[in-house]
Amino acid sequence: MKLFSRMDAPTLNKDSALELLKVIFERSDALNGYWNLYIAVALGVLGLMASGKSFTKHYYTKLFLSIGFLVFAASNLQVLYHTNLQREGLIALAATPYAEIAKHAGPPPHWLLFGFHLALDAIVLGCIWLVPWHSEPKRAYEELD
Repeated sequence: MKLFSRMDAPTLNKDSALELLKVIFERSDALNGYWNLYIAVALGVLGLMASGKSFTKHYYTKLFLSIGFLVFAASNLQVLYHTNLQREGLIALAATPYAEIAKHAGPPPHWLLFGFHLALDAIVLGCIWLVPWHSEPKRAYEELD
């Protein structure tokens, strides 16, 4: 969704254009922060499962973690999408000669954002349900064989 075309973009003086570039790059930093949060939560969920504690094998634990992760992932994807929209709108405001600089802070295409996020979500959920994280301890008489 484009807010302005380059032809409709208001003319900015040098100071305003530089301030706009600063905001564009701040939005890029925000996007990186949201991805870092996603990675931390995903690794935290997988780390909890990898701990091998006995509670990790229970169906309800896996269900609770899956639902909690899906709620988080959906809200994270939503904020990533809206941050991308903000970046697109801000870049559309950047006037020449700053348009070339602003393009380097451009967001990824929406299909790539959604596809990558959903693929990672599927991997995390698959790991929760399909990886045998918990193993039963060996008994003393089994070790003698």
